[in-house]
Amino acid sequence: MAEHSVGHSGWLRTLICVCCMALCQGQGDSLRAQEPSPAKPPRIALISPLGVLPGVKTRVILRGWLLKDPVAVVADRSEVQIAVVSHAAAAVPGRQKAEQIGDEQLELDIEVPAGFTADAVTVSVRTAGGDSAGRRLLIGSVLPLIQEQEPNDGFRQGQQISVPQLIVGSIHADTNVDVYSFELTQATAIRIQVDAASLGSNLDSMLTLWTASGTIVASSDDGSGTVLSRDSVIESALPAGRYLITLQDALDRGGPAHPYRLQIQQLPASSQLPTP
Repeated sequence: MAEHSVGHSGWLRTLICVCCMALCQGQGDSLRAQEPSPAKPPRIALISPLGVLPGVKTRVILRGWLLKDPVAVVADRSEVQIAVVSHAAAAVPGRQKAEQIGDEQLELDIEVPAGFTADAVTVSVRTAGGDSAGRRLLIGSVLPLIQEQEPNDGFRQGQQISVPQLIVGSIHADTNVDVYSFELTQATAIRIQVDAASLGSNLDSMLTLWTASGTIVASSDDGSGTVLSRDSVIESALPAGRYLITLQDALDRGGPAHPYRLQIQQLPASSQLPTP
């Protein structure tokens, strides 16, 4: 009888040990589940406007994800000074998606010294989660650079530009169309080019060249022969006269994630291009 009692006691001790081990393992799993996930590095969607000038301080918006509490925002050239002004949630227009255009933004002051010779720098964001991949920011221009001026939404409001010219602007809202007007005093072969998607913009550009009387000379939705072919290009030999350029999003979308650079320049007289 005593032998049977000892065996029963051993069985109870074994059962208790098994239960304790299971309980401890469960508590460990629960504690591990409560541990915060490692912080993820920030990501940059775009920097707007799509370029800054040397010798001036420019207020820009850096848009992306996981940008809160930046340790630093830096360029790969120490001469370029970047100061963080603010962090905020970034508006996402109704027909767009935060995972495509970003849902946070940093307001920055970027100062490039006068005489800076590089045509671009790479900007990155550092947080507790690590460093973002770099985003290229263009510096200056070989063409005379101006800012888009609103209102320029119709033929009668077209912003007057010269040839050559570089315009930095934005399709600021759904269905927005930006219009530019220029004069040619003699027959000229020209190239009109949009740089947007290739620089991180969400703009799917549609570019149209018109005569002053409202006849379409040429139109370009997607370019060709490039990796990012959403940027439009028109080349045409034009007689003297007044012309208009319209620029819009092919899907009629717009907003803070739709900046662009619009270039217009003269091509060599020997260029064999179609004439209207």
